[in-house]
Amino acid sequence: MKHKLIISIGIFFLLIACKKESKPNPLLYINRVNQLEILTVDDKCGEWGGNEKTITVYRDDLKGQLLADYIEKTKNCKNGKEPEITESIKRIKLTDEESELILISINELCEKKLSKEDYPSHSGIYNRIMLRDSTLMISDFPSVELKSINDLITKLKRK
Repeated sequence: MKHKLIISIGIFFLLIACKKESKPNPLLYINRVNQLEILTVDDKCGEWGGNEKTITVYRDDLKGQLLADYIEKTKNCKNGKEPEITESIKRIKLTDEESELILISINELCEKKLSKEDYPSHSGIYNRIMLRDSTLMISDFPSVELKSINDLITKLKRK
C-alpha cells in the first residue's frame, strides 16, 4: 500500500513537470484582413498637423508570424501640402519584445486618454490605435508623446 502511494505521488509530480505551459497570445485577433494601425502625428506645423508615423501590424495567415509596415511622412509647413513619404519599411518580422511594446502602447494610450480633462484644442499631438474592423479604436487629441510608441519605432527602424 505504501509503495503504491509513493509511486502515485511520483507519477503525479512527473506529470506536472512534463506539462507544457501554453502562453496566451493577446495579439491573435490581428490577421491579414484585420490589421492594427498605430498612428502618431506631431505638432510641427501647429494646427495644420505635422510629421506622421504609422505602424501597421498584420499576419499573412491566421497563426503566422506578426509583421509590421512602417511609414514615416514629413510635412513641409511652408507649402501646406500633404505630408510626403520619407521612409518606408515593409514586412518587418516582430519579436516578442516588440509585440509586448504594442500592448504597452495600447495600455499607455488608454491611460493617457482616460487620465486627463477633455478640452478643445486646435493644435497638438494626435495619437490613434485602431483595428481595421473598428472594434478597437483609441484616439487622443491633443495628446502627448508616448514613450512606448517611440521605443517601438526606434526598434523597427533598426531592422
